Amino acid sequence: MRHACVIAVTAIITSGLAGCGPDSSGGDGYLNPATDVDLPLTTFRLQDTEGLAPVLQYTIFRDFYRGIQPANEGDDEGTARVLREHLDPFLGATPNGEGTDYTSVRNPLDLINEVIRLGTVDNFNEGRQLMRDSVSEGEASTYNTPANDALIRFSETNGDAGVPSADRTWIYPMLDWTSTPNLGKVFRATQYVARQPADDDETVAEVASASWSGRYDASTFGTAGFNQPEFAATSFTGRTLGNVELLQEFVGNQRDTLTLTSASGISINGENPDCIRAVLDYNDQQVRVFTSSDEPPTIAENGEVTANPDHCGNQQNGEETRRYDTIAIGRRQ
Repeated sequence: MRHACVIAVTAIITSGLAGCGPDSSGGDGYLNPATDVDLPLTTFRLQDTEGLAPVLQYTIFRDFYRGIQPANEGDDEGTARVLREHLDPFLGATPNGEGTDYTSVRNPLDLINEVIRLGTVDNFNEGRQLMRDSVSEGEASTYNTPANDALIRFSETNGDAGVPSADRTWIYPMLDWTSTPNLGKVFRATQYVARQPADDDETVAEVASASWSGRYDASTFGTAGFNQPEFAATSFTGRTLGNVELLQEFVGNQRDTLTLTSASGISINGENPDCIRAVLDYNDQQVRVFTSSDEPPTIAENGEVTANPDHCGNQQNGEETRRYDTIAIGRRQ
């Protein structure tokens, strides 16, 4: 069952984060080094710049956004366009002229991932170095901001015109790295919560909260640059458009699963579903899109709660609303 696989992947990613309590140092010789971070940035928008190293290839949705493009034009009957247009407000994406890729993004999860990758913040670098040192010594360790009452704040000093004031300060109440040498894994998790918009703001950012978690192979985890996760889970909670979840599998199946719940404003196959699950298989170069409306994920029958087979997250291969072949995407990141 595909739904069971989704649950299993999420459990694998988050299992290493359990037990990160406020007194956890992670190991006898390793103290939690997390401190307050207050980082001013000219802009929160990420884009590729000619003559400089690329940035967008490291953004979370880049592979999926491009990868749902049909191999034969029209085979998707507009599904790829509909999914991208729904994602754009969450990602702060600027689509290219063809609508098949984006030329920039502005969202809190991609931004903190890029800050970590570039090594901009010394304290984040300390967190990664802690992981590397503890893995080398075979001891568990934790970098955890809530445990130290530390807060991460990014401030935009310039950036896009017309952005509401509340959306020029991004607060991250949690950043966590945890090493588990017994499993040979490093885990990272991030949480973001938007500030309350001012009463006179004419525009309000769609993202109300967001989170990202990933699992890494400890043997290849580095203290600089980009670390390729084995699995990653991303979620956005929207103010008006519902919720977005993306589960990414970078080993084995090579698959992304996008799930939209409480969704509004989407039309697929002549219907307006509130639940959409799009499974992109990179090896088979195929997308399966499952949809449902007004179907709860579970149902109670004879005093037992079971998965609702009509909910988009529980539907099986062969029950999809649409299936089509896609273009090839190489070197996923």
